[in-house]
Amino acid sequence: MTKQNEYEIERDKRNALRARAMKSLTADQLDAIKETYKTIEDALSMLSEMNDLYLSDIRKLDNAFWKLKNEFNLED
Repeated sequence: MTKQNEYEIERDKRNALRARAMKSLTADQLDAIKETYKTIEDALSMLSEMNDLYLSDIRKLDNAFWKLKNEFNLED
């Protein structure tokens, strides 16, 4: 086994912290994050491939935005 350098140790600490944080989310919060991630991924893919965005993608972005805002009490 090789010795980890300082960067690898810090990376592993951050990854463990993130994993604990994800486990502490409610099912609805986790769903909101996953849906938002997927929606942004799809919209960016459409933008890069077609240089266009369908109205359905805009609707999905809007829905994901509001779900994320409501699940995490995000205010202006």
